[in-house]
Amino acid sequence: KEKTRVAAIYDNRSVAEQNSLVLAWDLFTSDQYADFRNCLCGNEQDLQRFRQLVVNGVMATDIVDKDLKQLRNGRWDKAFSDNTFDESTKDATDRKATIVIEHLIQASD
Repeated sequence: KEKTRVAAIYDNRSVAEQNSLVLAWDLFTSDQYADFRNCLCGNEQDLQRFRQLVVNGVMATDIVDKDLKQLRNGRWDKAFSDNTFDESTKDATDRKATIVIEHLIQASD
C-alpha cells in the first residue's frame, strides 16, 4: 500500500480515484466554469445528481476494492430486482442506466 500523504488522506482506499475526483470537482465548481456548470446543471438537485454520476463512474474504475464491488452489485440487484418499491418509473430507469454504465466502465478498465 502507498505510504504517501495523499494515500493517508484517503485511508489507502481508491487513492487515485478519490484524488482525481477532488481535483476535477474543484475545477468544475470554480468560477471559470460557472457558465458550463449552469448549462449542464440547471439547479442544485441536478448538480448533486451529476456529482453522484461522476463519483460512481470514477469509483467504478477501482477494480481492486472488494467493498466497492459489493456496493455496486447491491445497486445492480436493487435496480433489476422484481421487488417494487416507492420510486417513479423515471427514477427506476435512471437507476438502471446508472448501474449499467458503472458496470460497463468497470469492465472496460
